[in-house]
Amino acid sequence: MKTFLSIVFAGMVSTAVAQVDTAENVVHSTVRGTKKAVRTVAHGVKRAADAVEDAVTPDSDARRVDVTITENRIDMPTQLGPGKTAFVVKNAGKTTQNFEVEGRSVDRQFAAAPNPGQTKVMHVTLKGGTYTVYSLGKNGDQAIAKATLRIR
Repeated sequence: MKTFLSIVFAGMVSTAVAQVDTAENVVHSTVRGTKKAVRTVAHGVKRAADAVEDAVTPDSDARRVDVTITENRIDMPTQLGPGKTAFVVKNAGKTTQNFEVEGRSVDRQFAAAPNPGQTKVMHVTLKGGTYTVYSLGKNGDQAIAKATLRIR
């Protein structure tokens, strides 16, 4: 009889420990989910803010990089040093097209794509690594041309 009671008691204790462990896992899972949701929302807000700023002249403290985009080509340097950079983008094509810089937590494009003959300036702070630059169709949904930019 003592053995039976000991087994029942041990079973109850292990069930209680398992329930506490499960509750602890639920709390940790909820915290991780909340942190991920906050990062996702913050990233969305940052991308929206990045798309809004269209400048017309380069900042005086930025390195100027001339970029020419056409329907099937991007003409620009493929290696640059790190730091604040002003991409002076001229649309030399016959259609409206956008310009995008992506990589190293950067994803920038103009809020309004440059029309043919139009020039716009995009400021980006570049860090060491590799970035991809795109010339995008008017709606920004299809990459027309692409190039790799290395920062050293």
